[in-house]
Amino acid sequence: MKDLKLWKFVLDNIRKNKKVILTTVLESKGSSPGKAGFKIAVSEDGKHVGTIGGGEMEFNLLNECNKFLDSKKKIYLHRKLYHSKNVKKLQSGLVCQGTQTNFTLSLDKKDYETVAFIIKSFEIKEPAILILSPDGLKIKKSFKNDAHINYNYKSESGWRYEENIGVKDTVYIIGGGHVGLALSNQMELLGFHIVVFDNRADVQTLNENRSADEIIIASFDEVGSYIEEGEYSYAAIVTSALPTDKIALKQIINKQLKYIGLMGSEAKLKRIFDELETEGIKKTLLKKVEAPIGLKINSNTVEEIAVSIAAQIIKVKNSNN
Repeated sequence: MKDLKLWKFVLDNIRKNKKVILTTVLESKGSSPGKAGFKIAVSEDGKHVGTIGGGEMEFNLLNECNKFLDSKKKIYLHRKLYHSKNVKKLQSGLVCQGTQTNFTLSLDKKDYETVAFIIKSFEIKEPAILILSPDGLKIKKSFKNDAHINYNYKSESGWRYEENIGVKDTVYIIGGGHVGLALSNQMELLGFHIVVFDNRADVQTLNENRSADEIIIASFDEVGSYIEEGEYSYAAIVTSALPTDKIALKQIINKQLKYIGLMGSEAKLKRIFDELETEGIKKTLLKKVEAPIGLKINSNTVEEIAVSIAAQIIKVKNSNN
């Protein structure tokens, strides 16, 4: 996950008693390349990890950070930037007409325990809330907000940003064949936690899968017991046959998941849905299934199918942003 890489970069530097400048996007409105939650960390040797949106804005920030790193004072800089050359307010250097609020904070060895806990939270998937405010960086352990990010601004001395951590977007790929492998590779690029299921241990594509975080060999009528419900959970059913597709769908159809997709032809999908309705599954539940799975991009190869599925998942993931 990209944030985990950033926090490890921060920890590695402050462990060596080197200061790091962290900038977080607290809020964005309109057309803005940086979205809430984007982060960039800059170390004393000029290296950086992450992004706040790129372009001239980020270039200017990196130059600023180098100056901040020379300062002996703690840096707390809260700024609302305007992506326009035609305003008399603080300009970002971009011209896309939106706005973006950033908070730049210096971190040092005093922040070691907080940063170490953030990393631990991601690694063991323990929910917590990352808090930024005029007081700096804090953590609220063992809690999770309903919304992934909350930002409340009252004044320059009275604002608060909260972000859920330790909860990672997880894609459950039911079917470890060629599509499952291609989708695993695609979702790894997007920073998802990847869990692959299959009922066959000797499948070559499972052995080739280096992208999956977990590979679970189990009967498809047991997959429901492994899948965690919630807004961070996505399921893609891509097994090799109609009977196993139906079994898997029946296992998860009643779960509260952010996304359920089912691969197959129109005829195959109609048969599965008709049979499940006959078995008592409500049509309203079946309507929440994306079937055929993936965005319509005339995909032919398994890699193209994987791209279409990944794009659909991202569309759903970002639908409330």
